[in-house]
Amino acid sequence: MAFGFRRSAREPARSAPEALDSVQSARPDRAIVLGEVEELGIGMFWATDADDRLTFLSQRALVDIGEESETLIGTPLTRVFLDADEDGAGPSQRSLAFKLKARSKLDEQIVAVPTGRGATRWWRLNGRALLDASGDFQGYRGSAVDISAQYAYETQVARQSQVDELTGLANRRKLGERLSAMLAAFRASRRSCALMMLDLDRFKQVNDTMGHPAGDELLKQVAQRLTSLLKDVGEVGRLGGDEFQVLLPDLDDRGRLGELANRIVQSLSQPYQINGRRAIIGTSVGIAIAPYDGLEADELTRAADMALYSAKETRGGTFCFFTSELSDAASKTAMLGDKLRDAVDRDELKLAYQPLVDPKTNEVKCFEALLRWHDEEAGDISPAQFIPVAENDDLIIRIGEIALKQACMAALAWPETIRVAVNVSAKQFIRPGFRKAVAAALQSSGLAPGRLELEITESVFVGDLETVDAIFRDLKKLGVRLSLDDFGTGYSSLGYLKHGHFDKIKID
Repeated sequence: MAFGFRRSAREPARSAPEALDSVQSARPDRAIVLGEVEELGIGMFWATDADDRLTFLSQRALVDIGEESETLIGTPLTRVFLDADEDGAGPSQRSLAFKLKARSKLDEQIVAVPTGRGATRWWRLNGRALLDASGDFQGYRGSAVDISAQYAYETQVARQSQVDELTGLANRRKLGERLSAMLAAFRASRRSCALMMLDLDRFKQVNDTMGHPAGDELLKQVAQRLTSLLKDVGEVGRLGGDEFQVLLPDLDDRGRLGELANRIVQSLSQPYQINGRRAIIGTSVGIAIAPYDGLEADELTRAADMALYSAKETRGGTFCFFTSELSDAASKTAMLGDKLRDAVDRDELKLAYQPLVDPKTNEVKCFEALLRWHDEEAGDISPAQFIPVAENDDLIIRIGEIALKQACMAALAWPETIRVAVNVSAKQFIRPGFRKAVAAALQSSGLAPGRLELEITESVFVGDLETVDAIFRDLKKLGVRLSLDDFGTGYSSLGYLKHGHFDKIKID
């Protein structure tokens, strides 16, 4: 069945010329249509001459950017329309100048348009080169659509995907992209760059004792210090948690890198004021250098991670460069960690007791409980090897509680004049419920509180000092003795001694 228009029987027939005249008279003027398109906000139009100078711009466009046609006509197009920023919401694109020079067509070209009111609009351009009958270039003819609202939204979304919301630094994704791009560019030009990995020492202690808002504020202050220190030499970002990363282009001098890392450690170790309270943390830094330690982003990152682990394993609060030996050591450490977990599960860690003798009377006053581990395959493994491995894991808390219970039970069989001293890790000390764990060990063994001596290192003073003082006061109320071990080797301060918490000070 065919469909079509049918003339009414009452309508007189018209000649072909009359019908054509009628259609043409009903057809709107092209200029009027273009004007209506503009008024409806559907699009705007522009044109250039053969020298890429603006020859026409729609009235609506002129109103939008707050300029008169007299000030813009004859202006180079690249001065009216500017390239979008690299970090903008639009897709990566060739510059406008490049495309004009190549006489390429403009498809969805996003440009920034400064207005006469000091603001910036964002337009999407489409355009084609116009050629005459001889094929000579006459200029561009094109359209434009204002996408400012959409662009602002997409820019915000894009920024959020690449910027750490808490600190305003580059996030893990942005850092990965920047490192990959930097290494690719440097490979082509045979240049070097360095990567620093930072991990905050005792941050978890502040977070746990002062609360997450205080932890967030601390991270912001760390970011500010790093940015201030490194703004002229590198790019700082936050990977997440308390981990930060620094990209350092054109820097491979170990002397300069070591000096810079030391300045970072010193800066971040200074006290922080958080909501009227004072907190102290530290940081460890791992350094890897391209192309020597890796050519790809994942290689260099892994190398810097190993160096960071070595710095933390050494003693924290220091920096370490990657070496090939660290790769072997990391594998051995991972294997040792697995074996240590199995040993704890099988109750293979034992306590040995070292006597502390009064030099005047030659009488034993105390026994210090020392952890010992004998492995069937490796033999005796030194605490200097397995304690740092346990410290980097919450395994140290479990080991510490087991040692505390064993030591209290053993001391019960000694004369009442002899005390037992047990080493306590900073992780174990600051953990909520530590006082209850000590009280439970005393109660289950029946040991008098005054016969238990807890040996604590200066590392517990890194963090929220008010919370640390409160823990000391609770332990003193419990009746146990407190000893400050290895005084002078860590975050030393004679101010610790003013509070009167300690019954004994052991100087390294």
